[in-house]
Parts: sequence; structure tokens; C-alpha cells
Amino acid sequence: MPGTLRVGMAGLGRAGRIMLSWFRQVEGVELAAVADPRADALEPFQEQGVHTFLDAVDMCKSSDVDAICIATPSELHWETAVMAARNGKHILAEKPMALSLEEAAQIVDAVHASGVKYVQRSKTFDPPIRKMRQVVASGQLGPLIQVNSWNYRGWLVNWSFLASELDTTRGGGLTMRQGPHQVDIIRAIGGGMVKSIRARTGRWSPDFDTEGNYSAYLEFEDGTPAMLSNNGYGYFDTAELTWGYGEAGNYPLEELYTPRARAARPLDPGEKYGSREYQGIGWAPPALQADRPQPQRNHQPFYGLTVVSCQRGDMRQSPEGLFLYTKGGKTEIPCDVDGPANELVELRDAVVQERPAFPDERWGMASLEVLLAIRQSSDEGRELVLKHQIPYQLPKYPK
Repeated sequence: MPGTLRVGMAGLGRAGRIMLSWFRQVEGVELAAVADPRADALEPFQEQGVHTFLDAVDMCKSSDVDAICIATPSELHWETAVMAARNGKHILAEKPMALSLEEAAQIVDAVHASGVKYVQRSKTFDPPIRKMRQVVASGQLGPLIQVNSWNYRGWLVNWSFLASELDTTRGGGLTMRQGPHQVDIIRAIGGGMVKSIRARTGRWSPDFDTEGNYSAYLEFEDGTPAMLSNNGYGYFDTAELTWGYGEAGNYPLEELYTPRARAARPLDPGEKYGSREYQGIGWAPPALQADRPQPQRNHQPFYGLTVVSCQRGDMRQSPEGLFLYTKGGKTEIPCDVDGPANELVELRDAVVQERPAFPDERWGMASLEVLLAIRQSSDEGRELVLKHQIPYQLPKYPK
């Protein structure tokens, strides 16, 4: 590999545009190519001399890239990852890893056969989540006894979706599109090894025939219970309980419930990709990047509210790190405020340092197993036992 990791971006939708903004923040990587079936989306990159492809599979075969960021539609994650690995390209993959365990197994096999690095996009990179796991693993509060996590926000009605992005058979709906975040958080805090799941999903939107909520009871191998609730209908917002801070920024509390337009139908491609909302996501054309403010964080990101209980105390996130509640009162543990490009940093460092990456393809498959079990448990009305779980690994490599 040359001194700079040459990366190709597969997919220029919402997730891809967010990932593109990371390249301004991480040294030692460059955007070498992009792929998207929409020719008009490629034009700004062609004007800047970036290699462009209408098919991500063709980009995977290119000698001009060393790694692929996968931000294609969920149903194409599997194909793109397998082709990238077979062509010796390192991988940073958007969630979910695939749509079935059979597809995930093929990715794992391809990655292992080629020896490339694979990084799964994950909330386990958020510093407070890692700190919670450190506290649990240290035993300073005694054994972990339960975890509760809630995320309520207007995911279904405040964003713009294509019909395909809401089709659960194609990886759409809340469980597969937002569930990976919450599942990764809970698995990391609990150590990774989920034993069983009992869950119920719901389709309660009068406007969208897709999963808009789920509740799940997870039990880890050591018997520790975890309860997850996720609701995307946009009435109550857990940001009210987290000082107005959310997944990617802060919201003025007085504006949380200000009446605003709610999406009432899927959009066609022309409507979505021409909207002001889409144009404002993440990426700006290279010629304009110097004039666009760099993404900044001065507080921690929140994916809802997660409360972790141990034998001798509880903890939850604070805007700067963690609050610990013990018999001695409430104390705060600050965490470093990282940028939102940790996954790209992890891929770069794993390649340069020639060491394992994490969360990797096996972690991605284990989290996918949980997501599929949530849906299957709901459909069949029974508890399911899992088979593909792996332990969470606290970071041990220097950045």
C-alpha cells in the first residue's frame, strides 16, 4: 500500500455523504474514487479529477483504490463487500452488514481468505460507550446486573425516504436501519455475548407500511438482562432527557415539540436527491469544502438514553462523559470528545500498523444475528437462542 490509503466510496446517498465529510478530518487517507448509478451525482467528482464509476463492483476491481467505504443500499452491502475482499480491498462497511446470516458468512469467508481489514460502522466508537464497558470490565461497581436503553425520535417522519428504504424485505424499516446502533451499544456494554432474545416489532404509522418501533429483552450468557426500546414515530423525543443532545448534535429544548411538517409518504428519487435536506447532508463539493465549516463536537453524542446498573451503582452518559451514581453520591467521569470519523481512523490504523481491526466482520455478523432474531422473535412469538456471538474487545492499540 502507498503512504496514503486510497479509498473508494461506494454509494453517494445519505450515509455516503456523511462518510465523505470524514476525509477532511483524517490524515493519511484520500478520496480516490466514487461509485453511484446516478450519473449526475458523479459530475462534481469528475470535475475534481476523482475517478468515478456507475457500478461499485467495477470500482472494487480498480487498481486506483486500496479500500472501499460501503454506503450502498442495504441489500447491496453483501455483494459490494464480497467483491471488495476478493479484489484485495480493505473495507469500511455501513450497517447492517448484510440482510441474512448466509450473506454475512460469505463476507466473513471472503475477508478471511483475502486477509484484508474489515471495519463495521458502529456506535461502539463513541467514547462514553467504551468508557461504560471499561467501568463494567474493571469491576469497580461490582458485577453488571442490568442494562436499559431507550431511543425515541422522529426517525420515520422527520427524514425523507425512498420506498425501497422502507421495504423490510430490502433491509428497510427501523429494526434494520436503526437497530444496529442500539444493539451495538448494548452488546459492547454487556461484553458482546448475547444468549437469547424475546422481542416485538410494530408497524403503527398510518402513512408508512414499515417497522417503526421495537421492544426487546436480551439475556447475556452470564444471565445479565438488557431491555431495548426504539420508537421512530416522532412524538416524544429522548433528547428531552439528555439535555437536548442527540446522535449528531444538540437541539434547543424549546424547539423539540415545535409543530413542523411530518413526512407522510415515501419520495421518488428526484424529490429526495433534489431536496434541501439531502443537499445539506455531510458532504460539500471539493471546491466548496474550504468555505464550509468543519464538523465540530464539544460534547458527546447520544443515541437515546442508556442506564447501566451494577451491584454497587448505576451510570449513564453526561454531556462530557459519564455520570456514576453510588452510595457516595453522583460523580462525573469525563471522556475525550472524538470526531465523528473514528471508523475511518480505525481502518487506516489497522492497515498501517498491520494489526487486527475492531469491530470487525465477526462483530458485524453477531450484531446482524441479534437484529434478525428481533424480527423473527416478533413474527413467531417466541424466545430465540443465538449461535454466532463474539466477545467485545476494548481498544488496545494506540491511535
